[in-house]
Amino acid sequence: MHSRSARQIAILTLLLCAVPLSVWRITTGRAQQPTAAQQGKAESVRKLSPLTERVVLVSISGLRADYISQPANLPESLRTRIPTLLALRAKGAFAIGIDSVYPTQSLPAHATMVTGVLPADHGITADAAFDEQTGAPATQPHWLAKEIKTDTLWDLAGRAGLTTAAIGFPLTAGAKITFNVPDIPGEQGSNASEQLRREYTTPPELLAELSTLTTTLPPSNKKTPPEIVTAQTQDQFRASVAAHVLEKHRPNLLAVRFTSFELAQQKYGIGSPIAAATLERLDAGVARMLAALERAQLTAGTTILLLSDYGVTQIEREFRPNVVLARKNYLTADAQGHITSWRAIAQTFGGSAAIFLKNPQDEATIRELEKIYQELAAESDGPLWRVTNRRETAKLGADPRAVLYLDAAPLYVMSPSLGDSRFANTTERAAHGYLPSRSEMRAALLATGKGIKPSGKIEYARLTDIAPTVARLLGLEMKTARGRLLSEILPAPTPSTSNDK
Repeated sequence: MHSRSARQIAILTLLLCAVPLSVWRITTGRAQQPTAAQQGKAESVRKLSPLTERVVLVSISGLRADYISQPANLPESLRTRIPTLLALRAKGAFAIGIDSVYPTQSLPAHATMVTGVLPADHGITADAAFDEQTGAPATQPHWLAKEIKTDTLWDLAGRAGLTTAAIGFPLTAGAKITFNVPDIPGEQGSNASEQLRREYTTPPELLAELSTLTTTLPPSNKKTPPEIVTAQTQDQFRASVAAHVLEKHRPNLLAVRFTSFELAQQKYGIGSPIAAATLERLDAGVARMLAALERAQLTAGTTILLLSDYGVTQIEREFRPNVVLARKNYLTADAQGHITSWRAIAQTFGGSAAIFLKNPQDEATIRELEKIYQELAAESDGPLWRVTNRRETAKLGADPRAVLYLDAAPLYVMSPSLGDSRFANTTERAAHGYLPSRSEMRAALLATGKGIKPSGKIEYARLTDIAPTVARLLGLEMKTARGRLLSEILPAPTPSTSNDK
């Protein structure tokens, strides 16, 4: 390997490992003009008048709807730490809340965000696949773009000749995205994950650009746990890369995901000082992206959609549905808790669990299991809030292979563990995964900029509505989406002409 390439890769690895560095240096540039062939192709796809030149989609995992819809109810100590988010909300539109997907996990939610269809349709029904041979979740989460089984916003925009970008966004590895720094599974800094990241970052010359970038972070509180510092720094790097790509390459569609806030809430609690400080840093990251748009004189032609995949709720206890199955001889395990055989098994998703059968057509066993778990749900202080059969979960677009879904009662979270007890205290403080209709699971959404009605309000929306709305803003029509256009925040339609570009 040439020494220069080795140096670039080494620097990029340090950045992606979230090591705090010194100061930003950003170059400017102009977007490449489409060729005549691309222009002709775009005209054949783009049949509507675009409402904006570009859309910036910012996802903050675990941001509850009330942080955006009811900011006056937030503690003053928090409101003063997120001036960028509140300023965007004040001059734009917002949703009372967004119904996510079931289970409310990050990868199914983000796949729905960019496809407009439910998990059963796009194929990402949980963060990790269920292995029907072993009865256990896969050891790695979904991460390849090809795992999404339907059209995405990148696909649609690419066919229209638009420039796309994704920074740390899930399920983008291998996607046809113009500028892509994908989210890769595995431990940050490991040789395997860094090799994959280099392989899937596109175009290859983007590696050289990123090797010239460094960033300054405010000093962390000495009491901030190392894992939170690492997550915060990784998100700040993503914000800085997004700012660089916006300013230099001016994509028509850019999506970036931040994960540190959800981790801080999960480990240390909703409203904890650590969670508040983490959200403050994300607010600064969003401000960095807005500043890049301003420097490039792109603000007037840009639409910002800031949203989340779901909310979170407080937890104190865990329930172990597989212990119930073991006691009823539906599964067996060895002394180390490894499952050796099973007829029925639970895959857990935080606030919910899916029950799978070796023979999913065994109606007698399904009825037995439903009765067992319904009895637990009927207890006044029981661990279950609802037991949902597959006819009901089919309407939610959940995994069609599961015969039942269990939703945990308030303050409970599901655990896959086996042991002597069905219950245990949990060391974590917040969770997601529950039914999307539960108020704590409602996702946040604010929209502002070109093509958005100021002071607009959406009373009800679903995550499936995001993709068709983004497409419409860009002058595209996403025919595969099952969601609706969020017309409450869009300008009144005007007749389109064949000369719309």
